[in-house]
Amino acid sequence: MVETLTLYRPVGLKETELVLASDCAGFPPRLPDQPIFYPVMSAAYARQIARDWNAPDAGSGYVGFVTTFDVDAAFAARYPVRTVGARGHQELWVPSEELTDFNARLVGPVRFTEVWYGTSYQGPDSPLGPLASQLKVLLAADSARLRELIRTCPAVFLCNHGWWESTPARTQGLEDGVLDDLLTRVRAAWAEARPAWPLPARVV
Repeated sequence: MVETLTLYRPVGLKETELVLASDCAGFPPRLPDQPIFYPVMSAAYARQIARDWNAPDAGSGYVGFVTTFDVDAAFAARYPVRTVGARGHQELWVPSEELTDFNARLVGPVRFTEVWYGTSYQGPDSPLGPLASQLKVLLAADSARLRELIRTCPAVFLCNHGWWESTPARTQGLEDGVLDDLLTRVRAAWAEARPAWPLPARVV
């Protein structure tokens, strides 16, 4: 059995979509001006970045997710751990040209565990229309249709679930009392369609 190291990475909307497009098998290539891929060593540090940096940032789509993943510990040991700022701000520095090899050493999927939203969050592009009316569209979908939508556009559900959950029903065009029942159906359909990918918890 492979000994693993659990790491964390805060991500915005675009990187979330790219991770989902890989079936949560790894992280996308770095941009030319990003020579280092740096997952962090603690959930608390990832949470701080997702909440305080990603969620207020237009470039992150006004959302911050914490991802959690496991990597072969012996392989990860070749990379230095850097302390950036405070003592708890520790990062594993992986050269961007080695990210493909790093992804190949992940054990299990990348998991989205927590999410924070900024006030200007609009979500990913969606066949369901604008964010504030998406649940009204889903209200007419049966379980089979929900599973189909989840399979074809998982980013819409994973990214927006916490926003749907925390936004008043009336704001989303629903009657009071309908929201909880509909989200229960959505979560059940998600668990059937994507059992290996937990929906992230919205942290207040």
